[in-house]
Amino acid sequence: MRPTAAITLAVSLLFSSAGCSTHPITTTDRDFSDTALHEEFAEASVRLYVRRHARLLAVSYAIRTAGTDLCGDAVGPILGIAAWRSNPLFGRPFFEALERIYGVWAGSIAVVAVQPGSPADRAGIRVGDQILHVAGDTVHSDIDLFDRAAAFEAGAIPITLMRDEQEIRVSVEPLSACLPEAFIEIGDLMLTDRARGDHFYVTSGFIRFAKTDDELALVVAHELAHRISGMRVVPGPQVEVRADRLGLYLAARAGYDISVAPAFWDRVALEQPWSLSDDVEHYGWTRVPPHGYMPSRAAAIRKIVAEIQRKIENGEALAPGKD
Repeated sequence: MRPTAAITLAVSLLFSSAGCSTHPITTTDRDFSDTALHEEFAEASVRLYVRRHARLLAVSYAIRTAGTDLCGDAVGPILGIAAWRSNPLFGRPFFEALERIYGVWAGSIAVVAVQPGSPADRAGIRVGDQILHVAGDTVHSDIDLFDRAAAFEAGAIPITLMRDEQEIRVSVEPLSACLPEAFIEIGDLMLTDRARGDHFYVTSGFIRFAKTDDELALVVAHELAHRISGMRVVPGPQVEVRADRLGLYLAARAGYDISVAPAFWDRVALEQPWSLSDDVEHYGWTRVPPHGYMPSRAAAIRKIVAEIQRKIENGEALAPGKD
């Protein structure tokens, strides 16, 4: 049967079958009012993104606590929690689900993940707790929470929580770590160069792209290296290679397998064609490519990995020295 004849027959059968109407189906013919189904989808989405944030928290916590002496002046207390606040950009169903599960209501800051063994965990902070005050000051945002904790310099950090409609006060014994916090951003693009003050984002798309925690550690450590050394001032291949160098040492310090780095960044380059050029003028100063300049970076990453692996084999200290 010729293709055109087959198509004609299929269309004819579609509209002539018993019980089928030739009238177009309108929205009144369908029931879109299944509230329970909407809530089920929204809650599944919330749990998915919280799991991703918890994964980011675990990896960044390990890197930040293992590389303290490599972070220069960017060192301070770490809490070991992931906290979310309401954001209307994500849509009403998402944050209604977030409120049902974690108690995040408009204007509140709620804990959605606690790193086991962290200062927050030892202090008794739980998932679902609302953060009200840090060191006596009202917390207005998630970034405000971490900044106020980092600025406290008088021993244990006093934090006021709301739990089951009761205020609870805990004291978090500080643990020194690299200060920049890793925040999750819901998005499919593999971009991580957006900053939140001295902190940085990792998108949910990039977390999904990283197949293992060893791969995710490469992204987190690379961005941490940018933040602690101020290497975003003048973008270029040299800046990225310097961040690769320090980042690979930070990841190795935390026990992650950096041998996966060359293949991982090669995959990133294939996904981001704009990263295949070293021409800064090509991008212009208003849009520097995240994780770009792969022609220069690829060879350098392989050399740095080999250098670190030799040090590990020889029992040498994992410090980058001068590059």
